[in-house]
Amino acid sequence: MNRKTLFNILKVLVSLGLLYFIFRSLDMQALLTVVRQANLWWLLAGLAMVLLGVVIRAVRWQILLDAIGVRVSIGELTSIYFIGFLFNNLLPSGLGGDAIRVIELNRHSERGADAVTSVLVDRFVGLSALQLIALVALLADWGAVPLSVAYFTVAIFIVGMVGGFLLINRPLYQALQNRFRLFRLATSIKWIGNLFESFQRYPLPALGKSYLVSLVFNITLILTNLFIGQGLGAQASLVHYAVFVPITSIVLLLPISFAGLGVRETAYSQLFGQVGVPAEVAVSMSLLYYVFGNIVTGVIGGVIYLSRSARDLVSEKSNINS
Repeated sequence: MNRKTLFNILKVLVSLGLLYFIFRSLDMQALLTVVRQANLWWLLAGLAMVLLGVVIRAVRWQILLDAIGVRVSIGELTSIYFIGFLFNNLLPSGLGGDAIRVIELNRHSERGADAVTSVLVDRFVGLSALQLIALVALLADWGAVPLSVAYFTVAIFIVGMVGGFLLINRPLYQALQNRFRLFRLATSIKWIGNLFESFQRYPLPALGKSYLVSLVFNITLILTNLFIGQGLGAQASLVHYAVFVPITSIVLLLPISFAGLGVRETAYSQLFGQVGVPAEVAVSMSLLYYVFGNIVTGVIGGVIYLSRSARDLVSEKSNINS
């Protein structure tokens, strides 16, 4: 067994362990009651936001690809996003879908490096815009969340801004490379170095447009959680969602679980629990978001992937017969 396989098995075990400890502490009868009494219309509104969000993300990705001369339609990029969700559920890594997006994009461009850079930049820009929304919400109602959460949000935003400035400022990046050994060591880490090199390839107008689209997407992300929460009767304000969802997104970057399972539920329970949302409701919110954002989108991705494979097979047979 190689190291990668062992690491993936550990991720699955971590998810199972976290879910076990979470559910062991819950009142299962209360959790089932929360789900049974859910308002279906609010939940359908949440699902609609998820699907709309996929299209908006495809628009953001297209902006980045256009900037480097890779032309792909919105419809195709949306399909690739859905296929990515399918593989997020099959591979024990939240980045599994990103790898598949790169592979699928290579069907339209032989510039494999461009596919990789666009996916990296797409993900970073989205997370950065989400942190801005969190900060604005926090400033609008500073006392809405515990101070520790507020300070953490501000710290993450500052780190993201500093990192973003370094990513787009090549002279400063090169100066730090020349002067500081620690910085050189950090950027020698493959994914960090790739991220820096990726950003240098994009003009600022394209990054600005993708950032604005990211703000729109992240509003749909927060509304998705808000609608699910409303459907389950969670007594939380819009500010709570705008602050807690970005924190959860950052935590989910840690490659320690399968598709974020267990980690997401723990984060929701801990964060929303601090503002009076019962653990049973918070965990139900997290699981329903997983169902909408991973299972439903993954099923759609599976249908697209199978239909595409069948079409390719028919095309190959036609070529052979001709």
